[in-house]
Amino acid sequence: MIHPINMLIEVLKDLRNHGQTTVPIGAENFSFLENNPLVIQKITQQSPLIQNLIQDMPPAVCPSEKLQTIVPICKSPSVFVTKQDHWEDLRKRVFNNEDLKKHVRPGKNLVFGVGNLDAKIFFCGEAPGADEETQGIPFVGRAGQLLTKIIEAMGLSRDEVYISNIMNWRPEMDGEIGNRPPTQEEMQFCLPYLVEQVEIVKPNVIAALGATAVSGLLGYDKSRKMSIVRGKWHEFYGIPLMITFHPSYLLRNGTNSMKRVVWEDMLKVMERVGLTISEKQRQYFL
Repeated sequence: MIHPINMLIEVLKDLRNHGQTTVPIGAENFSFLENNPLVIQKITQQSPLIQNLIQDMPPAVCPSEKLQTIVPICKSPSVFVTKQDHWEDLRKRVFNNEDLKKHVRPGKNLVFGVGNLDAKIFFCGEAPGADEETQGIPFVGRAGQLLTKIIEAMGLSRDEVYISNIMNWRPEMDGEIGNRPPTQEEMQFCLPYLVEQVEIVKPNVIAALGATAVSGLLGYDKSRKMSIVRGKWHEFYGIPLMITFHPSYLLRNGTNSMKRVVWEDMLKVMERVGLTISEKQRQYFL
């Protein structure tokens, strides 16, 4: 069996050969590697070289019947009796993480996912904005209010779905106005926390909101075009993933035809999770 350290060396060599020059590392990441070397499988699943090495890896420490291809992120030594216990432990780890807190503006907050831990639908955005870092809750600004309307049009409430971002902090900028898209490195740094939330919730479908979120979940691809990939099914570690536009895009391009495009994506999500769709819902924005 290949020792995890030797495998990590091969992983880093392979990443360098494929043009990647940086790998975000923090205290929690070191703990993650120490307690669960299978993280290497998660971040390098598309590498032919590493695929060959992975065949000799030990079995998963915390296997999930439904999410067999997700590498469980078991950073805590605790054995959780309930999803709520696991979620609260993860939230505590996020809010106590010094590597994350150092990015937060004075008087602002880290942001963590909210919603139903048994939700069938998991909405995933890219990063918090000004309203989100003020309240510490994802999607509460104008774009979040529009997302709430979309969820309600689906016949659901925010309490019946799960909503999160890949990033736990609002990307730093010189001023307070506007938002900066997070970098791939920033999203990779926070991604383990997002994956662990997915592992807790075990949704039937993930809805990726916007091109940046898609890059964070599926990896950066300069040839990927939202006009081509949206509305089609993809996968995030074995979970059906529907790509659609971010609500903020609709705020800038709020024509009925564009609203219909996003709504058609949501109809596919509804069908996938078995929600009843009325004739009225099918005719929205036509």
